[in-house]
Amino acid sequence: MEVVMRSYCLIVWPICTAIVLGLSTFSYAQLGGSRNLPGPTLDGGPSFRSRLIAEGGPQYSDSKGKIVRTVRVTGNRLVPENEIRTHLRTRENLRFDPEVVEADVRRLVSSGRVRHVRTFVEDGAAGVTVTFNVSEVATIGYIRILGNRSYLDRTLLGKTGLKNNEPMNRFSVSEGKRRLEDHYRERGYGNVQVSVFEGDKPEHRGIVYVVSEGTRERVGGVNFEGNHFLSDARLKTLIQSKPAILWTFRGVVDRDKIDQDVDRLTAYYRNFGYFQTRIGRELQFDEDKKWLTLKFVIDEGKRYKVRSVTVNGNERFTVESLMEQLDLKSGNYFDVKTMNHDVNALRDAYGIQGHIFADIQAEPRFFEEPGWIDLVYNVSEGEAFRVGQINVKIVGENPHTKRSVVWNRLSVRPMDICDIQKIRNSERRLVQSQLFEHNLAAGITPRIVIQPPDLTEIERLSQRPIDNRRVRGQSP
Repeated sequence: MEVVMRSYCLIVWPICTAIVLGLSTFSYAQLGGSRNLPGPTLDGGPSFRSRLIAEGGPQYSDSKGKIVRTVRVTGNRLVPENEIRTHLRTRENLRFDPEVVEADVRRLVSSGRVRHVRTFVEDGAAGVTVTFNVSEVATIGYIRILGNRSYLDRTLLGKTGLKNNEPMNRFSVSEGKRRLEDHYRERGYGNVQVSVFEGDKPEHRGIVYVVSEGTRERVGGVNFEGNHFLSDARLKTLIQSKPAILWTFRGVVDRDKIDQDVDRLTAYYRNFGYFQTRIGRELQFDEDKKWLTLKFVIDEGKRYKVRSVTVNGNERFTVESLMEQLDLKSGNYFDVKTMNHDVNALRDAYGIQGHIFADIQAEPRFFEEPGWIDLVYNVSEGEAFRVGQINVKIVGENPHTKRSVVWNRLSVRPMDICDIQKIRNSERRLVQSQLFEHNLAAGITPRIVIQPPDLTEIERLSQRPIDNRRVRGQSP
């Protein structure tokens, strides 16, 4: 169930008309020019066609317009000739056109199956013979993995992301090697080494990886040193690197997760005003290199206090009235949770007066003097709104609930001040009525959606009489 409220502004709406002009340009970029346009030239220099001929390229001028007798494809060993011919527009019994031949070359190279194409034209009495000599891109003929003991070949082949008959190049081979190493390291094989035995040279027809797995590492214990503000038990709930369960399950060493734990702990300390906190980690393995004792070394630093709190951009309310809504005051220790609570309090103060789209941004300002910050709340009040049209949308397999049932649980009516607190109370009553499905895990719940007005809606509402029907109301 969804209630859509369209609001309109209490004051005169500023109207902006934006006109966007789209300018389209057409460029013709054909190799060697087109039939109606000359080929590209350098300023005062020879044309592309002249430079191509000077470099030993094919000369088509004498053969242009003649009938193509034969089209040949040479040099291909892996790519079928039929596949190559699907990219060609130069065909038998059609007139020869050098520009069509050049377009064929571009299509072949763009297909990814051909690395280089040379063309040869033989002009005979019966017609023109065009030969396309291709240099193929190497394709993967086979993929093998040697030395793996902990994982099946099928599992590791899927991790490489490579498949047979795909183009083979150094990048794809190197990327497959990296993925194999990541797969092992994420599962505790921190010393794994993967080498490319075959596949890094042009003459190779397949890829062979050799894996040296090493020893699987597990976390045996986690310690903290230097923490005073937060206990070890609290810090352990924040990290992902945890000891193995019963020395068997989970607890694998993942160095990327350890680095993420350092960042997570640092961010958590800063939420409480410890902006100079530094955290390091020590990895201590046993003699067999199987069990790790992970130690986080913490330098908490000084906790910052709020020197002053100011509000900018407010016009509807005085600074004093807004400051009464704040819990984080001058002299208090900085706390992100309290600061966010104050942001919501200021937003609600504006929301109950119709400024439902007010934007409040908190800005901590640091100074050279450590230990103190200034906290500034920047306010963009926006316009004040009244409730316009209220649409009730009830969905389901066979919805039978009357819309008046929803209306009776709403605390706002058209032309009322758009009070965010009343809207929340109305939404809460709809949930508590148990008439509609409420499943937060699935994202299904009765909700009230507030949409800003448009000019068409405002004009229509101004010509419509106010709905003064009586409905039964309920208190929050």
